[in-house]
Amino acid sequence: MRLRFPRQSAASTVPGSGRWLASAYGPGADPLVDDLPALMALAIKEAQSPRTRPSATPSSRGTAAAELLDTLTRLRSLTLAATLSGEDVARDLKLRAAMSEAIGAAHGLSLASSSQPTAGDLAHTWAGVNAVLVAAGRRGLTPYENPGRPG
Repeated sequence: MRLRFPRQSAASTVPGSGRWLASAYGPGADPLVDDLPALMALAIKEAQSPRTRPSATPSSRGTAAAELLDTLTRLRSLTLAATLSGEDVARDLKLRAAMSEAIGAAHGLSLASSSQPTAGDLAHTWAGVNAVLVAAGRRGLTPYENPGRPG
């Protein structure tokens, strides 16, 4: 039986809303969102490497996870300062909900144990950042290989 509507990965679709962030939140919003995939890639690499010392505090910019958290927090500040109308209101609600999830997850990842964050911390952060990208009208993240997940 063929599916009438086959599943598409978030990485293969770009929502039709395009680049609406600059008009809604100012020119500083686009660069922050554009940095998220690279920061997430760094956080994944950092989280999957063994640690021998405790993580830096999230307020310091010593880790990729802390920098990811900082970028998401600055983006949230831009959205909170904006006054929106029309179609941007619905988009804003989706983006704010996604950012809330991503910020909480990134905070958890940046505070992970000194030995290594759990696969759940990493997966939760990946899902939150992916949701922010999709809500912002960007291409979603490509799935990462979770070495702890059976194959």
